[in-house]
Amino acid sequence: MSEFTPDEIEGIIKAMSHEPLEQDEEGKIPLLPPGSYGAISKVAFTPIEGEKPRPLSELTEKERTDFESLKAHIEVVYGKTKLNLKELAALKEGSLIPLDDLCDDLVEVYVNGIKVGRGEVVTVDGSFGVKIVDFS
Repeated sequence: MSEFTPDEIEGIIKAMSHEPLEQDEEGKIPLLPPGSYGAISKVAFTPIEGEKPRPLSELTEKERTDFESLKAHIEVVYGKTKLNLKELAALKEGSLIPLDDLCDDLVEVYVNGIKVGRGEVVTVDGSFGVKIVDFS
């Protein structure tokens, strides 16, 4: 199996993100009525064997630049609680929601929805920040 170049991958992603072109009725694949498909069987996929991830030091300059320009969504969760729907519906401006965590507990750090570690809340030049304590 040949590898795609980064430019080819970018072209594929761009092509997939565009709206499909309008087709006339002749170009569409007709839907068959239920029961007229013939034999249906389950597909068994075999694992794809490929390259093992390379260390950053082995990446080409373009690969390193592409990697370093990726963006990640980071969330810091200070505390959690559960409310029933009646309590949720009763919330209004000024309502207080007590959290299950203590005020000195570490916060959870998520990257793209996956918990990656914990940290402590700090201030940096008047803004909040998180000092990473451990990765988990």
